[in-house]
Amino acid sequence: MVTSRMKSRKLKLIKSTLLSTALVMVLALVSCSRGDDPSLSLVSIPQQTVAPSPVESSDGPIEITQEPVEPVEPVESVEPTSVPMLVVEPLTRGVDQKTVQIGIIKTGDVFKDVEVGVEARIRRLELDQVTDVRRIEIIETIDDGGKKQNALAAAKTMVEKGAFAVILASVAADTEVTDYLAEQNVPFFGWGFLDGFCYPNQWGFSFNGCLKGHALGISGTSLDTGSIRLAEIFYGREPEVILVTTSDDAGIATEFLTQQVWGNKLLSVVKIPTGQEIDVADYVLAEIADLDPDMLWLSIGLEQTLQVKARLVSSFQGMVVDDVTYLPGILREYEVSKNLEGGYVFTQFPPQEEYREATTRLATDLQNIGGPLIYSQAVSLGYWSVDLFMQIVAEVGEKLDTRTFFNVAKVQGILYDPKVSGGPCPMSTSFVHQNPSGGMALLQVRGGVYHPVVNFNCPNLD
Repeated sequence: MVTSRMKSRKLKLIKSTLLSTALVMVLALVSCSRGDDPSLSLVSIPQQTVAPSPVESSDGPIEITQEPVEPVEPVESVEPTSVPMLVVEPLTRGVDQKTVQIGIIKTGDVFKDVEVGVEARIRRLELDQVTDVRRIEIIETIDDGGKKQNALAAAKTMVEKGAFAVILASVAADTEVTDYLAEQNVPFFGWGFLDGFCYPNQWGFSFNGCLKGHALGISGTSLDTGSIRLAEIFYGREPEVILVTTSDDAGIATEFLTQQVWGNKLLSVVKIPTGQEIDVADYVLAEIADLDPDMLWLSIGLEQTLQVKARLVSSFQGMVVDDVTYLPGILREYEVSKNLEGGYVFTQFPPQEEYREATTRLATDLQNIGGPLIYSQAVSLGYWSVDLFMQIVAEVGEKLDTRTFFNVAKVQGILYDPKVSGGPCPMSTSFVHQNPSGGMALLQVRGGVYHPVVNFNCPNLD
């Protein structure tokens, strides 16, 4: 049996390379406001699977006697239509007839190899030998070290060096950074967990849309219903869920968004007390003892999830799922793999383990540049971010400047479509600052390996 001391030692060994990657998962997937971390190929046919059997009551449906979840007050709405029309100067910074220059700003301990994904996608463009599309040149990659002042300095450096656009893979890029890029008419691309990928900023373009719309109170924003969609595919019905989250502002935001998505299928919210020495698994099990949900959803960060998930999986008869532990490479650590065995995880990135067209193409492109066999979420982020940029540039055509780019990407809008099965979801770039794309997959750890149980799929647009 693994002792808590052994677990602690293992956690310290992997913390520098794995914990930081997961710091943004919860941000992106649910509340987008947690500091400890976190969709359209139309709906793919999911793999058939057997759902865990919930405990049956001989007396029929179990009556819930616990107090219902109290609604959380939403934040004040912000109307996207209230954003004033922008005056965009036709700047040709970083552009000539054959090339367009971009920069990369990253938080290195979180998105270590994002530039590898960018380079792999650029290499595919070169190998395809398309003659009527500009080549993309990376002028510099800057690691901001997760510090806001460094992220702002990096943004200013990119403007000074003539970058037309920026791949922004930073946890430190607050609104001061993204507002600066917008003021300079620099489009930026990445994973849409930052405020700057949502209104009122109109220069951030994420391959999975604005993930913080509801948290920011943007009027008319669509909910990201990926979690309940995948759970319904898995069970063949809408299951009932208990959310386990934290007793802080991030937990409040997580609770609010989960209520909006799950409605009366959210039976209860268990909030882990702060500042108390407790056994989290014991606390959760005691809180849910009188309830009979299908799912137990952990939204408590990577380190705490690794500490409690094995115990909950062994003690709870339904599905124990989280939104942070799909980290390619993490299962090579035996103790970590053991702690996650039998559990489930949501991911907003197309999982490499599906071996569908999107992920096999990415793997082939990595091979072309001598890249890794197992690629990280950072690689995927870089790859699909520059893929979106390429599609917009191609649509703009010969006369590329900041004004024509903004007109095509934001005013007119294009349908971003990777055109590969299992890839990021098609979505209109006109609405990219308002809505999430909703793409998501569900995996289970079995035998120390991630197994897709519901393939990456997207909301039905019909």
